[in-house]
Amino acid sequence: MTKVAAAILVRNGRILICRRPEGKSQGGLWEFPGGKLEPGETPEICLARELYEELGIRVSVGAVYAVTRFAYPERTIDFTFLCCSLPEGEPLPLEHSSICWVQPHELKDYVFCPADVEIAGRIQKEGL
Repeated sequence: MTKVAAAILVRNGRILICRRPEGKSQGGLWEFPGGKLEPGETPEICLARELYEELGIRVSVGAVYAVTRFAYPERTIDFTFLCCSLPEGEPLPLEHSSICWVQPHELKDYVFCPADVEIAGRIQKEGL
């Protein structure tokens, strides 16, 4: 079982989404940024570390937005989606092919990794 923390990173009513690089698993699809928990890490610590490594930003990690499980053919992933804010700085696509700030209703215009589709739909429906 793989455990992953992912960010619902909001700024000025927009959400940050990231496009996975071609050649990686789910390459070319969009996702909410985050990554795998290392041994002993909490989802909050993992997310702060991953967003610094992948986007060069330091975030304030807040409440849990959702906990989901998604089964890909090769593995099952337990996700913790956490609300985050960006007190300062600008994210950079250090490990993604591109990044984008979008309004909740615009999420429908992007093709997400299967594991992120449910959360993108929930945000579209419920707002932030």
